[in-house]
Amino acid sequence: ADIARRRAAHFANYAEDDPTDDNVHAGGKEARTLGPWSSAVELVNAREQAAEQRRLKMAGKQRGEAEEAEEKGEAEEEAERLLESIAAWRPSRDPKLGPRPRTRVQPLFELCIAMLVDHVDCIDSLFGVPDVMRVRLAEAVCASCKMEPEVSALFAVDTPGEVVLPSCVLLDPAALSSLLAECITPRLERLELGFVGRGFGDAEATLFAQTAKKGEACGNAGSMLDSLTSLLLGGAYRLSDAGVKQVLGACPRLQQLSLPQASRLTGAMLDGVEALAPSLRLLNLTECRGIGSTQLAQMLPKLTSLERLVLDGINPESGDEIVTAAASIPPLRALSVSMCTSVTDASISALAAQKPDLQELKLDWCSKVSDAGILALAEGCKGLQLLSVRRCVRLSDGALSAVARCGKLQHLAVSNVHAFGPFSMAALAACCAESLETLDISFCRAV
Repeated sequence: ADIARRRAAHFANYAEDDPTDDNVHAGGKEARTLGPWSSAVELVNAREQAAEQRRLKMAGKQRGEAEEAEEKGEAEEEAERLLESIAAWRPSRDPKLGPRPRTRVQPLFELCIAMLVDHVDCIDSLFGVPDVMRVRLAEAVCASCKMEPEVSALFAVDTPGEVVLPSCVLLDPAALSSLLAECITPRLERLELGFVGRGFGDAEATLFAQTAKKGEACGNAGSMLDSLTSLLLGGAYRLSDAGVKQVLGACPRLQQLSLPQASRLTGAMLDGVEALAPSLRLLNLTECRGIGSTQLAQMLPKLTSLERLVLDGINPESGDEIVTAAASIPPLRALSVSMCTSVTDASISALAAQKPDLQELKLDWCSKVSDAGILALAEGCKGLQLLSVRRCVRLSDGALSAVARCGKLQHLAVSNVHAFGPFSMAALAACCAESLETLDISFCRAV
């Protein structure tokens, strides 16, 4: 009780600690925190501070979770966009075809030709350029539709040995006459002008003959075109039989004559061809439908030097007569009667019997030809090197394999012949492995 009174007096009247009194606890600086009330206040304050800390901690955690959720949402959106872009992509090439082949690197010569074509209007002269390169450049220029009159003059001057212009659609009669006047020289051996219908008619043929005969007027023996052996005038729809005879009269040593799509020709030009061109070895009258089968039957046997004959689409209704007339040419080695839809097995069998040394035959789109004709070829023409029977749908795999077993085929075209299959392929592999060079089996589903 005495201690309690002294402690109460101490708290009521604060004084410095009495070092002699060990039973009175003054508390020092923490004296005011002692006691029930002070402890309770301290606990309340600590609880509030802890609650505030927990609130701040929870707020920070929620903020972190929100940021993490936001980042996750952005990542998911990006993944969805990437997935949509991948799903929307479609290959430009069928994946079943396998990996794309490597891009072919163009040879330096082709790159140079392309550059010359792009700047052909800047070329002043082709003097000294070999004829082979002239021909390649002319083909590239024509393919780019840049063979204008000014450009065509480059290929005619400087006495070239070969003038080959596959497309002359931009040359009018005046430009073509000027071209012919320049290129007709004693050195000219090959003259091929494609699509000359606009610029080459009877008047230009007369000028051609007159220019070629200038050598005779100057006292030189023969024509200025004595060296010309190959002549092609493609699409000359303004040229008549009389014009053709004038041209032939100026080319006494002509060996190859091609007049495809010359619609005005009637066959009268064939009368006398053996005298005007006695050395003629190739004659191409593709789609000259004004020439009748009767005239062909009368005139073709007179061409005693002819080895190659092209009559594609000349008269679809008289195919057998045309083949029979061609078979009467003694030295014939190659015949093409594609698109003569009336050709039958009878004429093919007769051809095989009369021409055992036939080497090339083209029967594309001759839908009436069947196994009987092809088997006759296999039996009679053992040396056949080229056979083209595209869209001859009546042929069987066995008949074609018989031709392959002859062992001489170098070129075979059977596109759209649906029966062509394993027997023919096996025969080719066994008998023509060393000789075969080209094989067209497009749309042959049985292979």
